[in-house]
Amino acid sequence: MSDERIFTNARIVLADRVLHGTVAVKDGRIRRVDEGRSALPSARDLEGDHLLPGLVDLHSDNLENHLEPRRGVFWDGMAAAAAHDAVTVAAGITTVFDAVCIGQVAGRPAHEEALDAMLAGLEARAVSLRADHRLHLRCEVTDPEVLRYLEPRLENDRVALISVMDHAPGHRQMKDASHLRDTWMIGVQGMSPAEADRALAELMRRSREVAPVMRRQVAAAAHDRGIALASHDDETEDHIALAAGLGIAIAEFPTTTAAAREAHRRDIAVLMGAPNLVRGGSHSGNVAAGDLARAGLLDALMSDYIMSSLAMGALVLAGDGFGLPLAQAVATVSDRPARIAGLDDRGRIQEGLAADLVRMRIDGGRADVRAVWRQGRRVY
Repeated sequence: MSDERIFTNARIVLADRVLHGTVAVKDGRIRRVDEGRSALPSARDLEGDHLLPGLVDLHSDNLENHLEPRRGVFWDGMAAAAAHDAVTVAAGITTVFDAVCIGQVAGRPAHEEALDAMLAGLEARAVSLRADHRLHLRCEVTDPEVLRYLEPRLENDRVALISVMDHAPGHRQMKDASHLRDTWMIGVQGMSPAEADRALAELMRRSREVAPVMRRQVAAAAHDRGIALASHDDETEDHIALAAGLGIAIAEFPTTTAAAREAHRRDIAVLMGAPNLVRGGSHSGNVAAGDLARAGLLDALMSDYIMSSLAMGALVLAGDGFGLPLAQAVATVSDRPARIAGLDDRGRIQEGLAADLVRMRIDGGRADVRAVWRQGRRVY
């Protein structure tokens, strides 16, 4: 008995155009893409809705958010993984890189137990997970112990991306130390002003003296295992030059136009958060993703802290404010991130590729995800 599925009367978003037609799927792969409507009684009528390739998200904080729904409150790892997976497919995302922090971040404890709970939750739910979950390990290079945290987790087969980040105040994302000092260190951790000042001084020392060494060692560990490597929150041309010297090919969340422009000059892919684009600017006061898009400096979007933002971001790019053709806008959340991550079997509706598909109704510029298939199997 054939497992062929046929989707017809769809606006199919191809790599270069939108085609009103039919897609045939068999054995988890796209078998054929045809123009026009199928007359076969087994064909599923998509009622003129758009059919997109499954979205590919290279940076989602959503798993961590489910594990720690409130600061310092940790939930069951299996329950967190299941809830995160449900939100993922509901957003039309069929491949997600779950971003988890490695090491002590800006004075916040490393929480190894929480990290392992997330990884164990994913493994325990592996059979029932509907999206393809991969791991994006975010390494805080101001922590001299970061390699001790990182190396055991590199044995996990899901690890597909490593990023290096420095959250010391005074540069990159943490240009203003007052929020870290007053809100987190004093307000949440209960430090006295003097203790907070000492902690900030120690972070800045580590940024100068520890981070350069740890950055090189983390980069070497990634290259030794053939894992893609990204730099986080590059602010200056020198930051990009440093990344290029370490063989880094991805700049995620550059904070200035100058850094993004230098990244493009050096053939480093620029990835920005879709919430930044949808909201019209960065909540941290950094460069707006829309400004980079208008300057031709945006390669792909990531959901960052809101998974539904990925589809929304593509529609923003296709709207009046930017005017990109829909196929080109959708590529920023499907084809381009897949290629950046070295995944050549997905991201496009094309014969022979994985049948990761999203039925979406676009109403007033808003995305209504109505059904999702991964490798031909309906998952939402």
